Amino acid sequence: MLNENNAMMVPDQYGQIVYNRSVFSAIARNVVEETEKVEVAETSKLFSSSHITRIEDGKLYISIPVRIAYNANVSDVCTGLQSRIFETISYMTDYKPEDIEIQVVGFIF
Repeated sequence: MLNENNAMMVPDQYGQIVYNRSVFSAIARNVVEETEKVEVAETSKLFSSSHITRIEDGKLYISIPVRIAYNANVSDVCTGLQSRIFETISYMTDYKPEDIEIQVVGFIF
């Protein structure tokens, strides 16, 4: 039985594809790791791939904590990350996230 809080069903021309929420977390993490002047913040035990994504009522919510280089424009970096995460998830899974929240929890010196 499919647990609605852990997986997302996306209709396809051949049927339905079921994505585990860890797939969306991995995609978001990869986008952050490929971006200059930003890194995923893993400073607490609470952070894990399962805490990045949340699925409620068939909608995908992403909240990812990051650290940004001290000399970077925080607003531009966050806006760019949101856009790239949205585009990458849309391209790779044919699903559009409902909300992408970038949490700046620190800076890289």
